[in-house]
Amino acid sequence: MKYGLLILIFLLIPIQKPAQDYQKISTLYFDFFFAECDRKVVELLGRESDAIAEKIMLDLGVIAKNKIKVYITSGSEFQNVQPRRNVLPDWVLGVAYHNLSLIIIKSPGEVRSRRYNLKKTFIHELTHILLGTTFRDAEHIPRWLNEGLAMYESREWSFNRVSTITQAVLTDSLLPLSEITHTFPKKRKEVELAYCQSFYLISFIIAKYGREKFHKFIQYYSKERMLEDALIKVYGINLNRLEKNWHSYLKMRFSWIPILTSTGTLWFLITLIFLCSYIRRKHKASLKLKQWEEEES
Repeated sequence: MKYGLLILIFLLIPIQKPAQDYQKISTLYFDFFFAECDRKVVELLGRESDAIAEKIMLDLGVIAKNKIKVYITSGSEFQNVQPRRNVLPDWVLGVAYHNLSLIIIKSPGEVRSRRYNLKKTFIHELTHILLGTTFRDAEHIPRWLNEGLAMYESREWSFNRVSTITQAVLTDSLLPLSEITHTFPKKRKEVELAYCQSFYLISFIIAKYGREKFHKFIQYYSKERMLEDALIKVYGINLNRLEKNWHSYLKMRFSWIPILTSTGTLWFLITLIFLCSYIRRKHKASLKLKQWEEEES
């Protein structure tokens, strides 16, 4: 999934009346609305949706408070079912309104990209809903936390992401956390890096400090609304120290990638494999010759 394809908007305004008739499937946590042509994909998603929701709730240490409406729409209907006065760019595939417990996603039939994944888009937007419900006020959620956690839950990993973060680490061009806390950059390349950094920061926090502490961090931060206080209380470090620890981790993890992927290294590995194969063949031939000599004697 491309960076920037998912957008998070929080507005407490009514949804517009859909122009087309929608079919409906209900589960414990969701009401799915869709066109008949999307019935198969929605039924598949619907069968997994409650388990997906419960996993995310377990990961975050939160509980869904309201039933969530999910619209799977055509391209034209995607705009029509948005809250009034809210017109989205054509490249947006999914949007979440946590105050309305509402997710709107474009139908897979409307998206040409082979990498578009309805399930991952659903998980991404659902994470926004559940996290937003916990905070009750989306403005207090750092953008890197909101997007990074949504990407972490939906497993939005790719080789392009590795390339992006590796280049930023090697050129010392990582965006400061202060620049991706309240909003993301507008330039496409920097937007991609912002999403990428958010993903790896959340991955780092959970891997290094554990999921139990992450639960405590979310719970404390959502109540007190003070990021520095939450970090110090749960992790014993402030934001500046967290950022330094994270940068050290990134340098240790990604600095060696160009070495392994360089032309010289590849030729060295090819040569090494050839020599190992040659030595093995010579050893087998030597053993075979020794066996023949023993048989003759």
